[in-house]
Amino acid sequence: MKDKKLFKDSIVVGFALFATFFGAGNLVFPPIVGLLSGKAWSMGALGLLLTAIILPVAGMLAVGNSGSDVRCLMVHAHPKFYTISCAVGWFFCSLGTTIPKVAATTHEVGMKAIFPNLPIEVTLVVFFVLLYFFARQKDSVIDKVGKYLTPILVVIMAIILIKGIVSPVGTPVEKSYVENPLTFSMLQGYLIGDLTLGLMAANIFINTFRSKGYTEKSTKKGTWLAGIVCIVLMFLIYTGLTYVGAQGGSIYGADVDQTALLSGMVYHIFGKIGQVLFGLVVAFACLTTGVAVATAIAQFFEEFLKKKIKYNTLLLIICIVGFVLARTGVANVISLAGPIFHIVYPPFIVFTILGLVDRFIPNDGIYKGAVFTALIFGALDAILMVFPSFTALSAVLSYIPLFDAGFGWVIPTVIVACICGVLYRKKERTYFDIATEQVVVGRQNQEEKA
Repeated sequence: MKDKKLFKDSIVVGFALFATFFGAGNLVFPPIVGLLSGKAWSMGALGLLLTAIILPVAGMLAVGNSGSDVRCLMVHAHPKFYTISCAVGWFFCSLGTTIPKVAATTHEVGMKAIFPNLPIEVTLVVFFVLLYFFARQKDSVIDKVGKYLTPILVVIMAIILIKGIVSPVGTPVEKSYVENPLTFSMLQGYLIGDLTLGLMAANIFINTFRSKGYTEKSTKKGTWLAGIVCIVLMFLIYTGLTYVGAQGGSIYGADVDQTALLSGMVYHIFGKIGQVLFGLVVAFACLTTGVAVATAIAQFFEEFLKKKIKYNTLLLIICIVGFVLARTGVANVISLAGPIFHIVYPPFIVFTILGLVDRFIPNDGIYKGAVFTALIFGALDAILMVFPSFTALSAVLSYIPLFDAGFGWVIPTVIVACICGVLYRKKERTYFDIATEQVVVGRQNQEEKA
């Protein structure tokens, strides 16, 4: 009986996890990857599977493997790493890009398809009122999203994609517009930014199982089951969107705007009715992501500010800031997101990989060497993204293997991690004790022992 209940709860949490990840970027990026990949669209879908689907879910599982909170993972790099990275990450990555991006996408891709002359301010007011309504009771956010919003989203999305696959409106072009569809799509997965969310919001999903009275063992099992549900749902929809985008190669050129491609393909597949349905999909997808992200940001800053500002007040501030930034449009928000995600993604990938195999890590030197090396090289990539004319830096970094593919940080990270692992071989590990919220040395935290 307990197993049946755990399985049912895992499906609900898996649906909520899917809805949290499946937002603006998840809708916009796969079709353009498909179009630019041409007949190699399946390689584009594979790249998105690796960095935009499996990696974010793995981030949540890595946190669950080391405790119930991302602090249990990040403390191995430095006791202050969580506080600094979260303050910066939530402020710039989530409040500064994710929330305004999903709000602006709701208008540009969703509501404009239904109401072409609707002012963006009207859409944003309704969006943030609904976001506040669903997020104001933080303890019930996951149940609301998983039970009510996600099933509606999945059903509508399935109708559109099945029609597009069964009755293709075009054919993929013979050539690819990009040199390597696999690495191109993997880098596009960076820009979606879901790994940040998978790590930082992991405690919301893990604690959902705990709040239902499950043991540590059952919580870990439920988290893995929820992750599998999320991966399957996202893979099916990502693949469908990538294939539909590839069909657009015979209709649109490589310079087509991302949102225009998405909206236009839906129109070709289903006509005006399809655009209306798709507008609803976009609204639901962006709203569910916004709810989860706003909840996580408000929870973090309530704790960070030692509850001097209450959760609901912070949520209201988030909505106001999101409204102001969203008025600039999707394109401007995405252009701001690129350099930021290039900085944070390499160290977050390192945390994810090491977190999954944490029990086999002999000392924290491996974390310290890998995380900070990845952070430095991520920052260098961001500098080149903002200042492409900085040819001297580009020339130096080009000697590093995998640099041209966008993964120049990998080899240096592995080398420095090994060196630091040797240097720290006699030092005890550092852990974060959830019960006391203290950093302890030389023993695992009490939560992990339980």
